[in-house]
Amino acid sequence: MTDDSTRPDPVRALMERRDLTDPAQGDHPMQQLIERLRLSTGDGARRTLRTPPLVPGPEGWRARHGTTETVLTQLPDIVADGVDRAVIHCAGLVCGSRRTDATALVAHELDVWLLGETEATALASLVQSAMRAAVPRATYRLIPARSGALPGRDFRLDVMGQGDWQDVGGCGVLRQEGVAVAVGFSVTLEPLLELSDLAGDQVEGVTHTVTSSRS
Repeated sequence: MTDDSTRPDPVRALMERRDLTDPAQGDHPMQQLIERLRLSTGDGARRTLRTPPLVPGPEGWRARHGTTETVLTQLPDIVADGVDRAVIHCAGLVCGSRRTDATALVAHELDVWLLGETEATALASLVQSAMRAAVPRATYRLIPARSGALPGRDFRLDVMGQGDWQDVGGCGVLRQEGVAVAVGFSVTLEPLLELSDLAGDQVEGVTHTVTSSRS
């Protein structure tokens, strides 16, 4: 029988883990990777958001499950400010990214969305530019895999690494109340960093397996 008392709690795991995407917590190559991905979107108005690892829930604090949650939460305020075309970036430490069952991983994620763009050509161009900036020597592919649980995931994004395809995230059209408002992607940063030329000796992978809930 498994002793559940020794299993890491998602809230405690996030409290104890350094957020490598946050410059305020020290420099890390992951931040250079994020900058490459941000700059790949070109010029124009930008909104940079941060995902807090812990958010209030009905029964107290819970782990943040994805950076897209933060984008969707703040999108109404951004639109209310009169912003109808902008690049929205959101990075942070999350728990349970892209998982639908109780087993979840603690990892770092980045969302990039082009607010006001809804065409497939804009999505294809965005993903191509981002992958060339992040992992210029790697091959990537998009697999149709629409997710009802994960907004903006119409395609799975795979990158070839170490002789096999690695699932690094997803991309698609982000909708608000059923209306298309943006195209973009959400990626887990650890595998992209490992495949980039930035890794060196400082790569910190996903280190915790925890029990979590997407509710």
